[in-house]
Amino acid sequence: MTVSLQQGGADVNFATRAGRRDGSITLAGLRAFVAVVEAGGLSAAARALGVSQPSVSVQLATLEAACGVMLLHRRPRLALTEAGRDLLLRARLVLSRFDELEHGLSELRALRRGHLVVGLSTPAFAMPLIARFQALHPGVTVSTRLGNTATLTESIASCSIDVAVMTLLEPLPGMACTTIARQRLVLCVPAGHKLATGKALRLPALAGLKLVMREPGSMTRRMLEQLLAGAGLAPQVQLEVGSREAVKEAVAAGLGVGALLDGEVGQDPRLATVKLHGAEAMAEVAVVGLPESLDLPAVAAFVALAGATDGITKP
Repeated sequence: MTVSLQQGGADVNFATRAGRRDGSITLAGLRAFVAVVEAGGLSAAARALGVSQPSVSVQLATLEAACGVMLLHRRPRLALTEAGRDLLLRARLVLSRFDELEHGLSELRALRRGHLVVGLSTPAFAMPLIARFQALHPGVTVSTRLGNTATLTESIASCSIDVAVMTLLEPLPGMACTTIARQRLVLCVPAGHKLATGKALRLPALAGLKLVMREPGSMTRRMLEQLLAGAGLAPQVQLEVGSREAVKEAVAAGLGVGALLDGEVGQDPRLATVKLHGAEAMAEVAVVGLPESLDLPAVAAFVALAGATDGITKP
């Protein structure tokens, strides 16, 4: 069936063939259909949508072809068919949900809401950065996952965290890395220990010391092992623990001496630090993520903030 309607000085042809569908239903077609019904005509619908009348006509005709039924009677005036009445309710629901989706995406793009998962191996550097981020984007919630460099790298690769603040010896291949600080390895000893003289310790002196070591996968442990191996020394491990806080507590309890990065020791009157001869190599504190994750607004904003070093409080 072919219907010709003249409105606003323009001839519009509508062709529908009952039972036959041609093309796909589109959002543009649904919007045009709902606008025509609500405005009561093609010209008024075109003005409401901010498009030309022929454009509305084409969208409406295309929708009818995709549905395979006529949705509107054209004569003597525009009126919904039974199929049109059924579609109108569903079209309004679809458009409402789509508008909600668009609004939600707009909120995410503008960082007015969202969620960011930050992994961290260095809380002393990560927390000031997170605090700065939340001050700028209070609508974005942040949760953290504590781990060492090895476990955080795996978590980034598996997308179980969005980004991580962690210690590196060199940039990770295939990862986006933004350096925010540099640290050096130091020895942590109890306050009042014979080594707490302010003088740097030569590496052979470590051979006779009982060491509190971090767990495998820790960058601190890796740096110490490389340092000792380079000097032909084997560490005498007294205790292995799973965090820098545990290292400090073990040292304070007199269980041995431990290696920490100088930016992570903090202020603890129970402890003293000793520089190590030969520990000139610097480790970097970096914000690390997958390159493709930089397309996520919250991740991009976090990494950009990390690059603005004047916006980060160093410990």
